[in-house]
Order: sequence, then C-alpha cells, then structure tokens
Amino acid sequence: MIHEYALDPEVVSQWASSDRDYAEFMREYGLGTPRIISSFPKSNISRLRRYFLRLGPADPDSIQGKRYLEMVLKIIEALIIRTGQQIQGDNWAENITTENGRLPFDVVLSAEAIDTEQNITPGNMYVQDSLWHHSHQKNFNRTIDDFSSVVKGMLRLSTDKIVIVDAYGWTTEAIQSMQHLINSIILNRVNPQLPSVILYYKEKHGGTNTGVGSPGANYVKSQIMEGVDDDLSGIELQIVELRETGTSDVFHNRCILTEHGGIITGHGIGVSGNDAHTDEALLMELDIYEKKWRQFVEDNHFEVISHST
Repeated sequence: MIHEYALDPEVVSQWASSDRDYAEFMREYGLGTPRIISSFPKSNISRLRRYFLRLGPADPDSIQGKRYLEMVLKIIEALIIRTGQQIQGDNWAENITTENGRLPFDVVLSAEAIDTEQNITPGNMYVQDSLWHHSHQKNFNRTIDDFSSVVKGMLRLSTDKIVIVDAYGWTTEAIQSMQHLINSIILNRVNPQLPSVILYYKEKHGGTNTGVGSPGANYVKSQIMEGVDDDLSGIELQIVELRETGTSDVFHNRCILTEHGGIITGHGIGVSGNDAHTDEALLMELDIYEKKWRQFVEDNHFEVISHST
C-alpha cells in the first residue's frame, strides 16, 4: 500500500508552475499517501536536496521557484533511501533505465515517456488502470501470505523503525506472523540497512473468566526469534508490554507504522489461516499517522509492564 516513486526533477519543475498540479502534489505524495519518493539518483537526503535545487527554476524567488522549494522539502521528509545505484553522468532518463533494470521501482514518473517498465508521464498518469492509481484500503484473506502481500512493500522499504501495535501481539498466531514478517524484511530491499522492529502489546490478566494471561516481553521475544532466519538473527527486536493509565489513550486499534507511513487493520497481525476469514487494511492519513507515531514512538503514556532485553 506504500509505493516507491522515481521522480523526474523536470516533472516537479513543471508542476510548480501550475496551481492545480502544485496543490495535487502536496496532497497526493509523501506521508499519509501511497506515494513516497525515492532518493534516486542519490543515496542520501542532503545530496538529493542539492540535486533537485540545482535543477530548479531559474528564478528561485518566483512563485514557481518558491513552490518548487516547498515540493523538494515535501519530497525529503519521508524519503526512501536507495543505495547501490550505478549512476553515469547527469542523464536522468538513461540512469533510471539502468537502475530500474537492476532493481525495479514501483513507478517511474518522467516528464517524457522512456523505454523502461513501470513508466508513466503527466500526460498518461490519469488514464484508466494507470500505475498512478493506488488503493487506500484493501480487503485480504486472513492467511499469512495474503496479509504479507499487503504489508511487505512498506517493510522492505523501511531502514529506520517498524512499529507493530497489537493488543494481542503475544498470542501464538501473532508470534507466527511476526516471524514471517521479520523474515520478509530482507526480500528485494533497496537499502541493506535493516530497521529495528518494535512490538507493543497490551497486558492481559488470566483467570477463571478471562482465560490465559499475557506472558512477559522476554518470553514473547524468545518465541519470535525461534522462527527468525539465521541471517536475520542480529536484527534489533524490541518487545514491550503495556498497560493503560489514567493519562493514556485506550489501547485498541491495531496498526503497523514505518517512517514512510502506516496502516490500520481490524484483527491485527494474528491471522487465522482460514481463507473464509477476511480483514481490511486502511492506509493512515497524515494526521492519524502522526498521532499514532507520537502515541507509541515519541511520547508513550502507557505504563510499561515488561520490556525485552
């Protein structure tokens, strides 16, 4: 539900000269949208910023120039960092063709049509069945393969944090899903740097009426790591068991967050494996994503009951 876009600087310059195109770009790209821009043809934020600004409008103080700068700042706030590129000279079209052959982008958006797969242009991006159209919500079977197909794109693109929030993240089904999701992180990566993975789950008391209670974070971590591939044994995995407090929000919605956005699911990561069972994944809009990121990553008001070591 989150897609890597290679974006031609000429397209950004053209859009900066149009009220409509400028407004659409600010609305349809970046955090809270399915379209996150790739760092191509650079491998870090500062170099890409300089690259775009060098190719911007001749008059940076014009309306077009000011809009162009705003668009560049929008691009770099949630950039997908792509490494290992083989760049020759400044010909964007030739370099994108080479790089897309090495490791395909989800979409290549260029000013003019080029001979490479996944290519669209401003002239054809709105046609029916265009690659530009992405769903903000998906229905999927509650099997691990179907669930993985929904989230694997955002997992493989992350290099910072993958945050999984599920009140019942300690159950056998959730542990099996965690193992599968962690193992899938390494597939088709655009950057070898692996993100840390954090699972937050809610304390549950066992008893005659409530059944089995939640185990401690160290136990959950040990169970997950038993099913993680050897080449990922060094990944940073944190497990945190939380309790609601008088100053915290309620712990209810299940979600997965990365630095590029987030999704909400109804049942969470624990899938039943039954093809007859379905769930929905909803792409978070920016305000909801920022709320969840603050709530669990930046300013956690829940009480920590146990934390893995």
